[in-house]
Amino acid sequence: MASNWDEFDGSDCDLLNLPNCREYPVLPTEEIVIDRLEENGVLIEDKVRNAMLASDRGLSLWPLPSGLGIPGLASSALTLPWWKYADERGALLPSHYETVQIMQLLQMENNVKFLLIGPRGSWWTELILRLGASEICVIDADEERRRFLEINWKDRGLDLLAINNGCKVEFHGIERVKIKEIEESKEEWDRILITGACQEFPRRLMRRLSKTGVGVVSVGPEGASLIKAVIPNEEGGLFVESVTMWAADELDPRIYRSIADTSSNGGLSDLQLRAEIGEASRDNSWIGIGDHSLRDRAGPIRLLEAMDQLWISMGIYSDSTDLDAVMADRLFRMGNVMQNIGMFDYAAEHFGASFNLRPSAEAATMIGWTFGIREDREEAMAWCKRAIETDPHLGDPWNDIGALLLSEHKVEEAMSWFRAAINTERSLSPGHPWSNMARAHLMQRNSRAAFVAAQQAIMHMPEDAELIMLLDELGSDLC
Repeated sequence: MASNWDEFDGSDCDLLNLPNCREYPVLPTEEIVIDRLEENGVLIEDKVRNAMLASDRGLSLWPLPSGLGIPGLASSALTLPWWKYADERGALLPSHYETVQIMQLLQMENNVKFLLIGPRGSWWTELILRLGASEICVIDADEERRRFLEINWKDRGLDLLAINNGCKVEFHGIERVKIKEIEESKEEWDRILITGACQEFPRRLMRRLSKTGVGVVSVGPEGASLIKAVIPNEEGGLFVESVTMWAADELDPRIYRSIADTSSNGGLSDLQLRAEIGEASRDNSWIGIGDHSLRDRAGPIRLLEAMDQLWISMGIYSDSTDLDAVMADRLFRMGNVMQNIGMFDYAAEHFGASFNLRPSAEAATMIGWTFGIREDREEAMAWCKRAIETDPHLGDPWNDIGALLLSEHKVEEAMSWFRAAINTERSLSPGHPWSNMARAHLMQRNSRAAFVAAQQAIMHMPEDAELIMLLDELGSDLC
């Protein structure tokens, strides 16, 4: 039996008889992403919704290199660079999901005086403007970044929008947030947002909130900090509530020393960081994002850990440094994350963007899988066919076609596809065709062959409860 499987080359699998693709998933518009957040109960404030719709994440992105276009990239769930050195602290734009959560935590009202420490390009500053701020003080420790922020603000016409809205927007360095001087002047803000992770809760700065003020700050070690929502209480103290985890970059140590009035280094400054990293990784901001899926993600710790494992578990161009391959790989990985948390449309759109950028059998297979989940069998078959046409050496599309045929009780035909899958060079899920072959043999009442196939499957999926149960049952029957 095994030798027959080993010799099978898939020649009797009729690819020509399969349908062709009719639908080509692409990344959605930002409006669609915002609508989905509302439908899922994440976005609940009309004011935030209107501000999000009026802004454009894409206009705050650092430009892609000439000749590389990724339609709808700003609508993806990826964190993306707004600054040329993406490996620096606070150099990424969080996704719409994180952005909506932060903006709603601020409980924005009209005519508020706002202190923003660690801007995320011009996007979050624009949102704060559109949410009704009358004064925004933007703090970034790096002079070059501040110059860029000011130029970008004016180039986009946001300075005129601020004038029309009656809002004063100023960009400052650390001298503006020396806590002793702030306390001596008794200056207050209605809203304070600190987007970098602080080593300790910046209590003295948060005491500068007005009586009806709201503060949002990330506190804890880099990559594992907690979002804290802060409001003054009637006794003159602060009510501090932990909201959720935010895998934010560490706040620039120069800013932290200023707002905490401490001599602690708190890590490397960005200038030191650049020297440590070296020039090579800074050639392209889009390469410098790194492969860390959790950077700037917010959510419950179990969700973030699951996302990280899913990100690591499946990639397509892990070793390439070509930017199109790197971005195709990131889009593919994010599609896998979205798929496993039940966002199938968004998953297909990320897989589609990956395939359009750099066609791979893996991306086409996953597109087919999402169509299968939505019970569009014909389109699922078509994308599996496209995957095989792209690269016949990947086993998964052969297996998925077989699984679709098996669900139609076309057992013999399905088994041909499972044999082809077993004999390919590589697979994302090498145990699945063996498991499906076991099911097919059971449908033919061939318990011995089913047992052999299930034994092969369990080698790849040792913790699969259904397989363990099946082997126990078949083993008992064969004794």
